[in-house]
Amino acid sequence: MSRHSEVQSQNPVNNEREDRPRVVVAGPGSSLTIPGIIVSEITQSLAQFAPVTRIQVDLDTDLMVSLHRAPSLAAAHDALRGADIVRHQAPMNARLRSQAFKNWIGPDVGTAVAYAWPGINNSWIWQFIQVAKAAGASAVVLCASLPKSSHANAVMLAEIMSQADFIIVGEASDAAELHAEYGTTGPVIDTHRALSLGGRSGNSSVQQITAFLPKDGSDSLATLLAAFDAIPEAGIEAFGLQVVMRYSGPEMPDLVASSYHAGHVQLIGDDISAKDLEKLCSTSSALSVVEPSFDSRAFSTAVACGIATVVVANSHLPEVGRGYVGGLLAERFRPASVHVALAHALRLEELGFPSPDAWDGLAQRINPTRHLELRSFVLRAPATHIG
Repeated sequence: MSRHSEVQSQNPVNNEREDRPRVVVAGPGSSLTIPGIIVSEITQSLAQFAPVTRIQVDLDTDLMVSLHRAPSLAAAHDALRGADIVRHQAPMNARLRSQAFKNWIGPDVGTAVAYAWPGINNSWIWQFIQVAKAAGASAVVLCASLPKSSHANAVMLAEIMSQADFIIVGEASDAAELHAEYGTTGPVIDTHRALSLGGRSGNSSVQQITAFLPKDGSDSLATLLAAFDAIPEAGIEAFGLQVVMRYSGPEMPDLVASSYHAGHVQLIGDDISAKDLEKLCSTSSALSVVEPSFDSRAFSTAVACGIATVVVANSHLPEVGRGYVGGLLAERFRPASVHVALAHALRLEELGFPSPDAWDGLAQRINPTRHLELRSFVLRAPATHIG
């Protein structure tokens, strides 16, 4: 009999889920930030099989102040989803926040989940864990694994996560560092791909934008070129634009030639193989796709590459992008909107975004029944990697 099966057969708390079905998820809440968008996806996936309470904890409010952020494509889709989620905003004051956690983590809560993003203010997580455990809930911390070039990593948060029952990170290297930090008496540590945001270099001397436009889409091309021309001349040497579109006649080349930064624009009118398309995407810093259909080859390749992608659309919400946290929205006939979205996508160049199907897998990993089983085991044995 496997260790997991043995725990299932011996564990007297397996029946507790009926009495404590609710999951509480706490973490950044703003849809202007990648951490906030990710917490939303995790919450939506958990809500498919359990009642969920979401607590928005936004202590670094300066991260959200400015006009240089574009709407999230995933968040726009989430706004239309009908999941019944109870939402709260955590107080900024530490004492009031602790009391609020006590009010929101009640006797019906079996699992309390905190989302941590290294490099921002995560001090609230210690409070959250203490309140969850005092309430008899299983305390889980999901910690993002960021690109290797980042100075922020999971081990920086080892102390504030140390009292959790379970920690899930995105990379095996982060898991190994946490194991080394905790020794044999720390939390159970696991890994899941939904929490991995590495995999892209972002160190090229030129930030290459690749845009996919509809055939002979002169209006779309004019908007894109105006957005690109808004880059200050003093910094244009650091940028390049590749425009992929089929066209006939001289109109499209003439539009490119008449643009202010024409010397940094390449027009690609040939048919592109799947292999070449993947290479174009993987070697770009950011992508843009105009009015993609639900089976868009360009958008699906962008998702497979995990690259920040601006979807340019009219007033309607595109069919693509559900669950893809690397997607941004821009308005088709507003160059300023496209410029802002592309600028934000370029700031996300180093991040490799998870595929949309990763969230359901992570939600299953957080399944309250599984953690009730494992919690009993943790009380009887040293922490062990279960990934």
